[in-house]
Amino acid sequence: MIPATISDCFLLALETQMRRTGQGRHLAASVLVLDAPPDRATITAAATALGRRHPLLHAHIRRHFPTLLAHWHPGPCAAVPVIWHEATDDIDALTSRLLESSGIDIFRPGPNLEIHLAPAASGNACHLILLWPHALFDAVGIDLLIDELATAPGEAPARSQPSTGDSAAALPASAAWPAAKPILEEMRGFPAHPVRSLRQSSGPAGAARFKVIRFDPAATARIRDRMAATAGELLLLPYFATLAARAAHAVIRRRQPSPDPAILLSIPVQRFPDPSRRPLFHNHMTPWSLLLEGGELADPSGGSKALYRKYASFMRRKLPAAMDALMALMHRCPSWLYLKPSTHYLKGELCSLYHSHTGNFPSRARVLLGKSITAAWHVPTVSSPPGIGIFFSESGGQLHTTISWRENTLDAAELGILESTLRADLDPGPPTS
Repeated sequence: MIPATISDCFLLALETQMRRTGQGRHLAASVLVLDAPPDRATITAAATALGRRHPLLHAHIRRHFPTLLAHWHPGPCAAVPVIWHEATDDIDALTSRLLESSGIDIFRPGPNLEIHLAPAASGNACHLILLWPHALFDAVGIDLLIDELATAPGEAPARSQPSTGDSAAALPASAAWPAAKPILEEMRGFPAHPVRSLRQSSGPAGAARFKVIRFDPAATARIRDRMAATAGELLLLPYFATLAARAAHAVIRRRQPSPDPAILLSIPVQRFPDPSRRPLFHNHMTPWSLLLEGGELADPSGGSKALYRKYASFMRRKLPAAMDALMALMHRCPSWLYLKPSTHYLKGELCSLYHSHTGNFPSRARVLLGKSITAAWHVPTVSSPPGIGIFFSESGGQLHTTISWRENTLDAAELGILESTLRADLDPGPPTS
């Protein structure tokens, strides 16, 4: 048995809530575009070696009594499934179908990774789609996994990182409550602001949906120039988080013009600043809850600077340690109870939207299975609440923005507002002479 981290347990609770409300499993996809289909024997051998090297790829998670701590139970050393599909140019439609039909289930023995390949109908490209559960991987882990997949059978991985990571040391309740008190006080102040998300107004949440917005290298260069002129390279994280917040705010305000809604961002921050310590498996992030009032979202520059000040204040007041203490305290809570405090304080909301900026993806690999990687992006799925997520990654000088939502959360007009707001903020277009 391998202990789950405190971040794993947050995602375990989130998935449990999703299942209780008919939202299914919490899966994600990572899509890589190769310049040609890999040799079938090569990908089969790589998937077999990967599965035999890592029993956690066939693990399931369970809580144990009387401690209530969650543990991963490794499965047999079996090959990772590889599935070939007919040629297609509509890779987003295929990805959507695979997310809906995948058999990955963290509560049952079986594979926690699926490799799907689909040659392009036009041209020589081939799409490689990795399907994975959020409770076992994060974007950092998938980045490392690609390095593992590129390792020839029989060779040791080139990386030095451990495969698994230790959970944070469990504090006794007598020490955890005082340590967590600052973040609890912070959360108690949130209801004073009209925090809203885009969760459905009535009826159950529907299936997971997404849209990937792709910017070519010229547009990506303009986006980076605009960011540098607006906020500066040091404000990259607050800048993109502000653009995501502004897009969600535009739709929420259309629904509820008054009072001006506040946006509560849950920004995942790695608890291991040193990349060499980040393991292949598990999640090792702490969600930093930062609130932006409507007036602070008037423009990207002002919003990113306001968010940076709040980010600095969060650090100065040592709230990351308080959030870790709270997560460690909740580590032993049954999943149905885990999210109760936040939904209680926030009147049913977890946050206003999910957001992350994973930077260059993949960060190191340029060749996989003997073929060049020409583009790559992530497709996380989201829960309701909040019902929506906006995610950024960059590959080969091309920015990809993924908008994820649940059916019954957005209508076509609202999706149009969300996308047009993002596009206008990111790249209004080339200059005209």
